[in-house]
Amino acid sequence: MIKESEMDKLKKMKEELTYVPTKGNRFGDYKYGGLVEDGEDHKPKLKNEDGLRYPSIDNLLEVVDSKYKLAYLSAKRAKIIKRTDHSSVPNKCVKPVGKALEEILAKKVTAKFE
Repeated sequence: MIKESEMDKLKKMKEELTYVPTKGNRFGDYKYGGLVEDGEDHKPKLKNEDGLRYPSIDNLLEVVDSKYKLAYLSAKRAKIIKRTDHSSVPNKCVKPVGKALEEILAKKVTAKFE
């Protein structure tokens, strides 16, 4: 049985418990104290209104001459983006593959196939 004094402590701790998303765990983690806004710079994100139509496959194939090369290049770059959480262009897309395709469209990513 929990004592009344301990119950007050638990209620106080529960009020101070906040949800803080952490890197590496997409579900976040509960941390004792601190707010999400503390010490983090949030970049303004562009919104993708076009859904799956952005970036367009037709525009991407003007940059890369083959669908297979495009798939290979975007997969490789998406793995790097996922690991480092860095993109070289302002992104509308949220997912790493979309970010990689935006970089390819902006001609920031190139590859030499032999």
